[in-house]
Amino acid sequence: MSTTHLTQWLVQAAQQFPDKTALIEGEEAVTWAALYQRVLNTADYLRQQQVERGDRVLVWLPNGVDFVVCFWAVQYLQAVFVPVNPDTPLSRLNWLLDNAASHLLIAQAGQAVALAAAVDNPALTVLFDKAPDAQENHSPSLSLQQIAALPPTRPWPLLGALDIDLACLIYTSGSTGDPKGVMLTQRNMLSAADSVATYLQLTASDRVFCTIPMSFDYGLYQAIMTAKVAATLIIERDFSRPLFALKQLAKHRATVLPIVPTLLAIIAPLAKRYDFSSLRKITNTAAALHPSDIDLLISLFPHAEIFSMYGLTECHRCTWLPPALLAQHKDSVGYAIPNTELWVIDDEGVAHRSNATGELVIRGATVMRGYWRNPEQTAKKLRPGPLPGESVLHTGDICRLDEQGLLYFLSRTDDILKTNGEKVAPREVESVLKRMPGVRQVAVIGVAHPVYGDEIVACIECLEPLDIAQLKAFCQAHLEAYKRPHRYYFSQALPKNNNGKVDRGQLPSLLPRRENNLNVGCTQQAGSNHVYANHH
Repeated sequence: MSTTHLTQWLVQAAQQFPDKTALIEGEEAVTWAALYQRVLNTADYLRQQQVERGDRVLVWLPNGVDFVVCFWAVQYLQAVFVPVNPDTPLSRLNWLLDNAASHLLIAQAGQAVALAAAVDNPALTVLFDKAPDAQENHSPSLSLQQIAALPPTRPWPLLGALDIDLACLIYTSGSTGDPKGVMLTQRNMLSAADSVATYLQLTASDRVFCTIPMSFDYGLYQAIMTAKVAATLIIERDFSRPLFALKQLAKHRATVLPIVPTLLAIIAPLAKRYDFSSLRKITNTAAALHPSDIDLLISLFPHAEIFSMYGLTECHRCTWLPPALLAQHKDSVGYAIPNTELWVIDDEGVAHRSNATGELVIRGATVMRGYWRNPEQTAKKLRPGPLPGESVLHTGDICRLDEQGLLYFLSRTDDILKTNGEKVAPREVESVLKRMPGVRQVAVIGVAHPVYGDEIVACIECLEPLDIAQLKAFCQAHLEAYKRPHRYYFSQALPKNNNGKVDRGQLPSLLPRRENNLNVGCTQQAGSNHVYANHH
């Protein structure tokens, strides 16, 4: 029987490998049979909370067993999984709840007090991972921990499940400032996971170490692919404790390590302390690896194949570079993944499949359905394809195809920044900074950085002197950590163009040379009205 629903992979793994370890988090190990039972219990409880097919369920949890259980439980109900970065501020969470029209939120118990104060929605049901303290718990709902301990729920059939049903709604930054909800169907996610797992040659013997945030598609797909092949997923909450994380990686003899370039900068000085001989594959996406990074990876992990990949949430993965080609093509992100086509369109609108530069276009089953409740932005990205009635994805990325058809990423057509592997819309950061008293105008730009990719610099035209500590605290309250400016540049008058708008092109030349990224504070530049501060 053909696979039409992600949940079929979970059921198959539980039936074929019931006693095999599915998930490891810290000292906790969960078998495939136990995971399936926790999913059934959670799905049944969500059903009692009136979650039905097509409903959006927001999950505001960090990496962990609970996150994976929630993902599969929502899928089992044929509802729509909406992952939310645990670092997301409450003001943004309210926006997401409203935009997704969700009536159920799953969050950490430590957020109970803040949620009660910030979210005013009597129709919203909130479930927590653990029971909050008695004085904080005003909800009659059980916690995920309590649900897992309930008597086993019997499975029920997935009636009417189609591969065109919506599986996930993943919000990604957009050039308009507000995030865009990428609608991914069962078919999108099945196709992407199957394609990537195939070229990676994942098997049931693999042990995948995931420290990538599972609220983003790169991390989430690690849970999906391990279910497809019944491999083991070793989950680390984040990389804030690098020594501990690397110790866990070595202890559990991980065979596959997904990374982004920022992780490599942390791993490199520490790698010699551990035995990583079990690693056979290292994958990278989110931001392209610099050739020197590739050389470093090869020296640190000589036994591992390195997969340089490229993608975006709207289709998960676009390209992969076969490891055999890495030595000769370190700048390339490779060929189209299986079951996908790509080409570039030049300034004249002509499509090319080799030896050309232009906007990258993707065709295939991985391409999203569109942006949630945003037909205008959907129409910009999804346009008629070569065959009647089909749509293809115009990525907004400028790329070069060489004579062999290998792809090289060059730049974005919009102003989206890519920092620490995550997309950041300058207008979103600007809209927050503009709310600070004393700010007249603000322009957020990206400056090339060897670790971050784009270093976020906020250039602010001040009505009055600003308190840098208050500014940082304001950003901390209203922006996820990866969206907060790394540096601030203050001026009484930012340069303007003929239209009276801030001339972003002149801003990089005004910034003082970065001598030490760890310096924090403000310094007055001699002979000018400019003040400059670092923030790391």
